[in-house]
Amino acid sequence: MYEYEIKKTKKILFMIYFIVLAIIVVAVAGIFLYKYQHTFTTEKWIEDPKKRVNLVDDLLAKYDLVGMTEEEILALLGEDSGDNAYYQDDNNFVYYLGDERGLISIDSEWLIVKFFHGIANEITVTTD
Repeated sequence: MYEYEIKKTKKILFMIYFIVLAIIVVAVAGIFLYKYQHTFTTEKWIEDPKKRVNLVDDLLAKYDLVGMTEEEILALLGEDSGDNAYYQDDNNFVYYLGDERGLISIDSEWLIVKFFHGIANEITVTTD
């Protein structure tokens, strides 16, 4: 009888260890996936404009866009979206970021780079 309880306890402990290990593996994989999806690269930025909203914070943390020339911005971010007449201006580059962040996404988010004499002087992330 005593041996049966020991075996039963060992099985339960093994299952608990296995479950805890599985949770740790899933959590670590989730962290790496999140980090990958939210790390800016020019390729990811240009490849999928609808997912730029995931990249913009990392972009702004890595690069000081203020002070960059139009050519440097184009090399980093590519051509602007050009599809938002409200924010479009001869002195602006406007980049579509995707649906706004949050639980209820009704609007779109935009990155607006304003230039003065060919140099970026103001960076804004806004919704329409």
